[in-house]
Amino acid sequence: MKKNTDNLKIFEALSYTNPSHTKQFKGGFGKTLSTIDAMQQIKNMTKHFGAVGKGWKYKAEYIYTDKLVFAEVTMSWKDKEEWYSYGAISSVCALYKKDMKLDDEAPKKAMTDALTKSFSHLGLNADIFLGKFDSNKYVESMVSLHDKTNTKAVDRLEELTNLAPKVE
Repeated sequence: MKKNTDNLKIFEALSYTNPSHTKQFKGGFGKTLSTIDAMQQIKNMTKHFGAVGKGWKYKAEYIYTDKLVFAEVTMSWKDKEEWYSYGAISSVCALYKKDMKLDDEAPKKAMTDALTKSFSHLGLNADIFLGKFDSNKYVESMVSLHDKTNTKAVDRLEELTNLAPKVE
């Protein structure tokens, strides 16, 4: 039987998170946890697979009750010329705020959470979900890695900017 060495290719390519794209929050029992910015996840999917709708896509369906909205997301991605899908992944959000006013952001919040969960199954930002961001040493190593990358990008941007015609 032939062993497939590409099984983790996508997972590993997506798994490392730039700490500047994370936010800290207090979880249960006072523990500080990390979360990834949802727009950054969309950017990372686009960087790896191509534009939404061409290299990856998702379908969201909503189920409403008197007090809750459920979002069920199916996410698809293209690898070479073949489409793959995963889901539905579900998330739930209260339709009303504590003051009993309608939370018009509730469907978006539920959809974003379900989309983040579906991305994690591909390996996107796996280091956060694997708890590696609980280690200061790991976070420092990621800061160092991404700072080097960002410095090169800034240098390249300055180089390109210097080539552009000056506007006075």
